[in-house]
Amino acid sequence: MAPITISLVFPEKEAKRAHSFEEALELAGFGRAQLILVILAGSSMMASINEAMGLSIILPASDCDLLLDPGEKGLIGGAIFLGIMASSYFWGYQADTRGRQLVLKYALFATSVCSVASSFVNDFGSLMALRFITGVCISAPSAIVYTYLGEFCTNSKRVQMLSYASVMASLGIVYVALIGWWILSYSWSFAITDTISFKPWRLLFIVYTVPGFVAAIAYCFCPESPKFLLTQGRTGEALDVLRRLYRVNKGLSSDEGYEVTALVPETVQNDKQVKGGFREILQSMKDQTVPLLKAPYLVYFLVCGINSISAFAIYGGLGLWFPQIMNQVFSDGSSAAVCSILETKPSADNLSQVYQCTETVKSETFMYTIMLGLMGMSYCFILSLILGRISGKTMMIINMAVAGVAGIALQFVSNSYVVAVLFCVEIMFAGMCVMLVNALAVSLFPTHVRGMAVSLVNMAGRFSCFVGSAVIGLLMAQNCPLTFYALSGLLFVSSVAALLLPW
Repeated sequence: MAPITISLVFPEKEAKRAHSFEEALELAGFGRAQLILVILAGSSMMASINEAMGLSIILPASDCDLLLDPGEKGLIGGAIFLGIMASSYFWGYQADTRGRQLVLKYALFATSVCSVASSFVNDFGSLMALRFITGVCISAPSAIVYTYLGEFCTNSKRVQMLSYASVMASLGIVYVALIGWWILSYSWSFAITDTISFKPWRLLFIVYTVPGFVAAIAYCFCPESPKFLLTQGRTGEALDVLRRLYRVNKGLSSDEGYEVTALVPETVQNDKQVKGGFREILQSMKDQTVPLLKAPYLVYFLVCGINSISAFAIYGGLGLWFPQIMNQVFSDGSSAAVCSILETKPSADNLSQVYQCTETVKSETFMYTIMLGLMGMSYCFILSLILGRISGKTMMIINMAVAGVAGIALQFVSNSYVVAVLFCVEIMFAGMCVMLVNALAVSLFPTHVRGMAVSLVNMAGRFSCFVGSAVIGLLMAQNCPLTFYALSGLLFVSSVAALLLPW
């Protein structure tokens, strides 16, 4: 009988393959972790709005204490935008070399310190300096938060989640108005020194910075962006963060079911730590910027910059004048078109010298600001639902065009309430483009220059915001139709330019 041969050769176990970052993020799931980060990112956006919009409530309430003339008020109001603009490049560099979470955490803590310090100043120079420093600090969360949240979301969910987070930015407008209306209804006063009395308007500086301070504490318990860690060669740490996302999303205490065991390394240009002196740092900053000036990123960068300039000019510039313009329109009581009202001589005086020495803020100021915020929140929710089906680029083109049409229509409407609605439409549709252009920038630029790109795009926008807040009201008093046509024209140009971005 022939011997029976039994093979003892077993097939080799298939080696587990390395996953790309997008695949690993998809397998980590979508759920509670992203929801928590959306709320946290929204709180950071809200902090930025509070610091900028809060001054429109605080400055008139502090008239009789600080005795500021209209020019000084304008400088203080614009100081925060100058600070944001001046520091955007620095924060973009820090976020791309040291990490998103680290920058967000310390910048928000510093913002809160500056805001609390602002509540104790009693002269123009000190307040101007502190608001500028506040702008330098709040510049980081106002831009880097888009990158941080975006890198925890897959491509299919990124723009939609950023839109949900932007709801809290509009909530910040409502928060500023409601809290201001409540606190300024009191008239208490506590003497701190012979020259400083702590009054309700001083308390507003502290209360307005609370959301940012809470967000800073929350960031202490949040992980660094796994995408950033991967591009820095810290693959093990990136994998740990993804496992943590998996556990939170699945509600599990163990990550045994997470099948990703290795990540595909990503090639980057800044994979080394920045060491050395000032010249080495400058060289590193140059290395972060040069890729943005090469094809195809140069076109993307220019288009995003143009759209950011348009969006911020309307949302920040025209938005800051909105309560004052509406007060004038409703006070006029005539059936004249809005430009006929704004171009009269009293309008020029009212727009250049908004407040007299009084500690009372008109209730209309709060009401119109609340209306603006509520409309923004409603549209954010609607836009968030739509973005699941329509691309961010398409929505930006539509939003810019609608805002431009509303700006032109304003010149031919005489009903005060229709004027208010058209103003809100123009401001809010342009405001949504701030979120959309940031979301698109996160998607368009590679990880190692993404923070820099988003920061520079926002720097251009903040500059237009500063210019707009300083001159729009005065230009309307001199030549209202031309001002509206120019702003609408800028929006139409941005809408057309967006066609150059990839679908």
